[in-house]
Amino acid sequence: MTYIDCSTYDPCGRYGYCGDDVNGNWECQCKFWWTGTLCNKQSSSGIQVIVLGVLVGVLLIIFYGLSIFFSTRRNKQEPKIDNKRNDQNIGLNPNLTHVVIVNVKKSARLSSCFIAILMLTVTTVALVTKWSLIQPIHNELVKKYQEQDLLFYTRKSFCHLIDYEDFNMLTFPIACLLVIIFIIFSKRTSCMRQKLKGYVAPVIPIDFYMHIKRKFAAVVFAIIADELVDIVSQVLLGETSNDDGVIVVYILRIAKVLVIGLRYYPVLSAVYIDSILTLLCATFYAWLDFSLTIVDQGLCQSDFYPSDDNFDDTNGTDLEILFNYYGTGHNLILITILSDIPRYICWSYIVIKLPMLLITKIHKKIKHKQENRPNRLHLTREEKILLHSSAPHSVEMTYVRNLFRPINQRSTSRSFLARLIPKFIYQWRDDFRFSSRILCIYSTIFLVLVSITIQACILVLPYMDIMQKYLQQQVDTLTGVSSLIGVQREFPLPNFVPPYVIAILAAFIITIIQLLTLLANIRRNLLQIFRSDDSEIPVRSKSKYLSYTTGNFHFAGFFIGYVIWGYILTAVFAFIVCICIDAFMTYGSVMFLEKILKSIIPVLLLIIFKQYLNKLLARYAFLQHYGDVLAINNRRILMIFLYFNFFLDSFLGFISSIIRIIQSVIGGCLYMSRLDYSPMGRKLETFDSGFSAYCGFIHIEAVHRNSIMLVVVGHLYSAMKAKQYLAKSLTTIVRSINPRNKDYSSKAIRKWHLAVLLLRNPRLTFLRKHALLLLQNEDKQVKALNTATRLSYSEQQRHRFSLISENDLEHAWQKNIN
Repeated sequence: MTYIDCSTYDPCGRYGYCGDDVNGNWECQCKFWWTGTLCNKQSSSGIQVIVLGVLVGVLLIIFYGLSIFFSTRRNKQEPKIDNKRNDQNIGLNPNLTHVVIVNVKKSARLSSCFIAILMLTVTTVALVTKWSLIQPIHNELVKKYQEQDLLFYTRKSFCHLIDYEDFNMLTFPIACLLVIIFIIFSKRTSCMRQKLKGYVAPVIPIDFYMHIKRKFAAVVFAIIADELVDIVSQVLLGETSNDDGVIVVYILRIAKVLVIGLRYYPVLSAVYIDSILTLLCATFYAWLDFSLTIVDQGLCQSDFYPSDDNFDDTNGTDLEILFNYYGTGHNLILITILSDIPRYICWSYIVIKLPMLLITKIHKKIKHKQENRPNRLHLTREEKILLHSSAPHSVEMTYVRNLFRPINQRSTSRSFLARLIPKFIYQWRDDFRFSSRILCIYSTIFLVLVSITIQACILVLPYMDIMQKYLQQQVDTLTGVSSLIGVQREFPLPNFVPPYVIAILAAFIITIIQLLTLLANIRRNLLQIFRSDDSEIPVRSKSKYLSYTTGNFHFAGFFIGYVIWGYILTAVFAFIVCICIDAFMTYGSVMFLEKILKSIIPVLLLIIFKQYLNKLLARYAFLQHYGDVLAINNRRILMIFLYFNFFLDSFLGFISSIIRIIQSVIGGCLYMSRLDYSPMGRKLETFDSGFSAYCGFIHIEAVHRNSIMLVVVGHLYSAMKAKQYLAKSLTTIVRSINPRNKDYSSKAIRKWHLAVLLLRNPRLTFLRKHALLLLQNEDKQVKALNTATRLSYSEQQRHRFSLISENDLEHAWQKNIN
């Protein structure tokens, strides 16, 4: 055999690899199903695979061709239905432009435009200020980099006060002081209302089951999430001190999370309390915290520039790599400023919205004083929200009103987004509104994903070349050395930068799509629970009330954790796929992947051929009316087919089990962020802690946010408040006419009303507190209450009489009246 240099002349052509064997002779290693000395002949296996592929293509054409033919014929035979109304609702309207412009004018109010302009102004000023603070630090470190000196800068003296062991010791005491002030000036609603004139009451930051400033709360939670990302990254990367123990380190992390929560506690609670004092304090505090945040991130805790406080963590190597990759110009400063835009936009919204809320509150206070209504009822924030539920144009009342209307007669949404988003993507509904908790969770997740994506693209890209070389060595070790000398690697890795960027963006887009899908599913599941539909969420069981409550506790944390891991797994999976595709595009052929495809393609073609052959036989041979009726046709032939298919599918079942495992792994990675999806299946889904947390959240939300319940309770409560207002007005009029006239005893009036109520509804007597106290055993009390919610009126009477004696009933009746 003559000697041939494969580097200058390749006799194997495009279907083989040329190389030298151990003896120094050239030899061709054929690709796929080619054979021969020069790899110019098709092997018998290759011919069979081609024939099988052609048969699969013919089956696909026949199956889908017949499906289209019969579908078209069925549509022609069916009577035509007038769809003008639906076309008008779904199709394009010739006046759509005019409608959109009108809705934009209605929705974009003057205050919203004013807030947007101020937000852009404040954000721009904040970013320019941070640029001016970072610029000297950047220039100093660039000079040290050029002189090959240690890369760190000296922090200012006040940085130790602002950031002491990762704790903000300047704003934290102020936040605690404001919380104490809010507690002192808050009034109690139920417990010991006569002590201290009703003052000194606990304040809550937000009611997650009410619609009180949902956007404001969501923005605050987004800022909190941005700070929590640093803590999570420190935990994942193991940035801990060797002197501290593991327990101490995690306790410090928990303490830091609590400190962050307390820092933003006054801002949220001030908006919830909605008083002039709280809004004034929160306004000054928000501006102070925002200003200190800019100074802290500009001078004390820079994103990329190490200081004398944290230089020992990396010894400046990370900054050196960033300078080598991005240059010593202003690129790093520009990247820092651009990554801070979402955070500063949220901060700008808070510092602008709080003064506007304060001005609005002062204006309402002055207006009420000018109206001079002494008999005006003073309602708490919860009472106002409850009374609004029964208003004619409230979301809850719209839901109740739509229950009595057909779907095609329900009014379409007047929101601009509802007309902008196509209905096949998301159908906007005016009779449903997501709770504050959902908006807070989603704003947190979106800002976390944006922050992680930016950091992943900026910090990891400079290390791609090092990673590519290291992984190439590992792959060469795993795949082994070829017997042919001079043959290219079995799996040559391409440049990692394009696949990595595409994988990160693909993971971000897939995660966002999954989150939006879950958002639509949350609405659908809540509406299903409202109407007692347990087709997707397991039916509520009394034995699982504790599980529902604990699951509701964990829902937000589990959701965020699952989304982050789902994002990481999706990015890794997409990165591997992009590397394989890029390797084929760069090198033309990859020996390792060709071996895998050579084993997989025949099996996949055989499975697809068998599946579509079964579909053809099932529709056109073994089902009546071409599959439109679930009834067997050609029974004897079907029995013969099932007999032989019994043995044939054993082999396919083995292959299908392997495919099932692969699909479950891929599906588990892609659907990790979907708590409503359990990879364990319907029978084992309760063992999935994420799905259990989702079920608990749905059941608790459905119980406390049922629109029908809120409308009924709001209507009854408004009627009660109206009577109280009328009684108070009549008392004031009587006093003005005859000041000497004594007041009627309100207690006596309530007793008479109670007596009338009990006479008209005798079964309520047995559900009152005094009647239940006659049952000595607490279990009997709980059983009586649970039974009363299930039994009919006559059954309730018999059940109660079986538990309480006649003397006890007479005693309870007298005590209720007295």
